[in-house]
Amino acid sequence: MSESSGRRIIIVGAGDAGTALSREILRGGVSDILAGFVDDDLRKKGITVNDLPVLGTSDDIESLCMEHGVTDVFIAIPSAAPEWLSSLILRVRKFSRSINISIVPVAEKFFDNFPIYPSVRKFKYSDLLDRNEFSIDLKKIENSFSGKTVLITGAGGSIGSEICRQLLKFSIRKIVAAGRGENSIYNLEQSIRKYQRSLGNNGIVIEYPICDVKDMDAMERLFKMHEPDIVIHAAAHKHVPIMEKNEAEALKNNVMGTKNILELSRKYNVKKFVLISTDKAVRPTSVMGATKRIAELVAGYFCRECRLNTAIVRFGNVLGSRGSVIPLFHEQIRSGGPVTVTDPEMTRYFMSIEEASLLVINAASLSNGGEIFVLDMGKQYRIRDIARRMIELNGYIPEKDIAIEYIGLRPGEKLYEELFYDVRNITRTENDMIYRLVSDSSLLTNEKLNKLLNDIIEKVPSMSFLEIREFIKEFVPEYAYTP
Repeated sequence: MSESSGRRIIIVGAGDAGTALSREILRGGVSDILAGFVDDDLRKKGITVNDLPVLGTSDDIESLCMEHGVTDVFIAIPSAAPEWLSSLILRVRKFSRSINISIVPVAEKFFDNFPIYPSVRKFKYSDLLDRNEFSIDLKKIENSFSGKTVLITGAGGSIGSEICRQLLKFSIRKIVAAGRGENSIYNLEQSIRKYQRSLGNNGIVIEYPICDVKDMDAMERLFKMHEPDIVIHAAAHKHVPIMEKNEAEALKNNVMGTKNILELSRKYNVKKFVLISTDKAVRPTSVMGATKRIAELVAGYFCRECRLNTAIVRFGNVLGSRGSVIPLFHEQIRSGGPVTVTDPEMTRYFMSIEEASLLVINAASLSNGGEIFVLDMGKQYRIRDIARRMIELNGYIPEKDIAIEYIGLRPGEKLYEELFYDVRNITRTENDMIYRLVSDSSLLTNEKLNKLLNDIIEKVPSMSFLEIREFIKEFVPEYAYTP
């Protein structure tokens, strides 16, 4: 932070995180930007921290914002309860929708040796969900990733980009952030360069190749050039309704693309391959979910038959990711509504992007080969409840200021999602937020795999709507589609 630009900030929380955050801002030479602290510990009221006053408690937030002309509220309590956060944010929003509210993400509590300010971001709805406390095994991750070259496919996407960001906090040698979208990779490069500079972490080499996982020759050149030790395969088509109309492309990208990266990982002696999967792969009703289920089976096959150390990490929705309901709801609220919800009873699991990314990295460090790791997503939330709460948090009254409109399930969608096929087959790992399943790779034989791959290339492009779905059902018998 180099200039005040007319900003005036109150930091909520005068504990370790708030103290460190204020110190970093003061170090930038703009002390006038900070009005002071708010803290609910009454013993701190009136004292100074880093020569800044503790002005009052969170009960005083409205009057303090008015008195000091506050433009920004920074919430620096990574472990704050969702109910308390929700109450505080709602009160600030009701006082003034123009005040920017930012937050120190909960994940930052694990990294005491890194600056806090670069990770401060606008608060997300996921920060307000009632989530179980999560932890990560920093030592195990460090031991697994230290000195390694890590290739991340789909690095321009929401999960891929956040994994890149979190890996900068470990002593890896090189990140190869590969993606096929020029704009997304350009944006990633700009954000990572800024973040890496702010961390003072310039020793990690980062490459940003533009390539498509379906292009075997291009991907092989990449493997030959960078010789990755660990591959995190996040590249996939994930938008359910769109893939219902682009079935051949879903099969090519999600199945053939995965096969290509697995084959190259085997050929170039990758030590560990991690497939990012989805809860939609469990008893799928969509082409997207079914193709991700096939990708899981292909990864299991390579572990069994090719002795490649593969792991699958399966989880639900990531709040704020591209294509998720949260950005859509924000845009609809900004436009005055209506907010569109598919069905009053639709529920989904949700997790913050920082939590999902760190748990994926932690799961990768736990893998010995052949596992399906499932992240503990907590409880499912009704989408209508999220819509109502988001409207309220923006200072409006649901159904009065902003309407909620129910538009019906879209093609391939389910009312609720599942994370397991059989709950009896799960065990907990050393991390209570990560479950382990033994991969059921025997469901895909060598003969079936060859048929699958050949038919995707030779037959699928000319198949009809029903023929493609029957083809998928050969490999995923539990796939249930609506004709």
